[in-house]
Amino acid sequence: MLKWWIIWFISLPIFLVTYVSSFFITSKIAYAPQSECKPMFIFTPQDVQYCSDIYPIDVILIALKTNPISYLCIASGLYLVVFLLFVGIRLILKCLKLKE
Repeated sequence: MLKWWIIWFISLPIFLVTYVSSFFITSKIAYAPQSECKPMFIFTPQDVQYCSDIYPIDVILIALKTNPISYLCIASGLYLVVFLLFVGIRLILKCLKLKE
C-alpha cells in the first residue's frame, strides 16, 4: 500500500503543473480574434459575439486537441480522486467489519 501512496504523492505535482499549463494555454482562446477561434468551435454556436463566450466543453476539447499534455492532467487527476475513494471505501469497510 505504501507504493500506491508514493505514486499518489508523485501524481499530485504532476496534476497541478499540467493543470496550470493547460489552463493558461486554453485561456488564450478568449483573447484570440474571431477569425481564429470560430473555426475551433464544436458545440458553441458560430454567432457568438466574443471568443470569450465559448462553452466550457469546447474549451476542454480544444485543449485536448491543441495541447496533448492535457491528457496527462486528466489521467493524473482521475488517479488522485479514484485512489482516495478506494482508500476511503476500504477504510469504511474495515470499520464495519470490526463492529461485527
